[in-house]
Amino acid sequence: MIIMLWIVGIILTLFALVEIGCRIYHLHRYRIPFHSKVVGEYPYSRFVEQVDPPLYYRFVKGFRSPMVNINRFRCRGKEPTADGTKKRLMVIGESNFFGAKLRKEKDLWSYRLERLLKMHGYTNWEVLNAGNPMYNTVQHRTLWEQELREAKPDILLISPAGNEVTQAWMMGSQWKPGVPWPWKFIMALERKSPWWNKILARFCFYFLLRRRMTSRPGFTPQDDTFKWEECLHSLHESYRSILKDALKNGARIAIVNHGFAVDLAIRPENRKKLDAIQSNWEEHTKGNMLYILRSIEYVKDTLCRELDIPFIDLLETFQEYPRRFECYFDIAHWNERGMNLVAKTLFSELMRLGWLDSPVG
Repeated sequence: MIIMLWIVGIILTLFALVEIGCRIYHLHRYRIPFHSKVVGEYPYSRFVEQVDPPLYYRFVKGFRSPMVNINRFRCRGKEPTADGTKKRLMVIGESNFFGAKLRKEKDLWSYRLERLLKMHGYTNWEVLNAGNPMYNTVQHRTLWEQELREAKPDILLISPAGNEVTQAWMMGSQWKPGVPWPWKFIMALERKSPWWNKILARFCFYFLLRRRMTSRPGFTPQDDTFKWEECLHSLHESYRSILKDALKNGARIAIVNHGFAVDLAIRPENRKKLDAIQSNWEEHTKGNMLYILRSIEYVKDTLCRELDIPFIDLLETFQEYPRRFECYFDIAHWNERGMNLVAKTLFSELMRLGWLDSPVG
């Protein structure tokens, strides 16, 4: 028995030494500390339902689970108060605002922002997270007209589309405004890893081993046709329609940048840090991500000027944050640290703009 305990102790000690060595190597190679690679695995097949075009699919109202909750406006999060009880801030965005891969819903930017509002005395506000990982701009516009406008947000923020651009880039000549991701693609978002992977993903040695033995291909265009101008026009018209409708109904409106881990110009000192976040980041940055970043600049230069509205630059916030590259699951999705930074930035910007009025009490 004593011998067995000694053997177990030696094995655990060796394992600990290997893990410590791997973490030191990770810090030296990638210039950032290792963080657990365990992510939230969402039951999309249970809270996404198929409907008629042009929406094609939507979240199921009233869905409840320990990881994902959908309220009566088909937004992610807790059920809002009765209409007219509180002022409402709504953000329309995609998978990063939805919180894809986040393990605990309470860590969402929307929950954190609402806590910040209450902490500073703005108890008469609530936050609606209308982020959706599936939608292009036509679908966002349709959901706004069918559901979201009924929430009557006092502040509406829109984060420009990545899905629209990626769909146009991938589908080539087959793309047209409003064409959705295939249902099979949506259901493929529901990934389930084995129990042992969830344990091993917490360790640096496993990350380094997988990185050496596996590779992740980037997106591949269907053909050489890319309807870039038509894509920008669709994006502009859909968001312009939503924003003007919200403005007509008395809302204050603004555009919010994504705050990705990549920029149009990648600094040499950041390349290794990006390698630690996502091994194929360079493929994406030279492909669809390049056009997503350009489309955001396009929205800033057109819609913000046309409607004379603010541009809240989350990218600038992340660029200035010392631990920027510890804020992501991958180059597009924020982890808990990233969510906290987004919430703080939105709160600061709303205060700077004077859109929250006076604290209650």
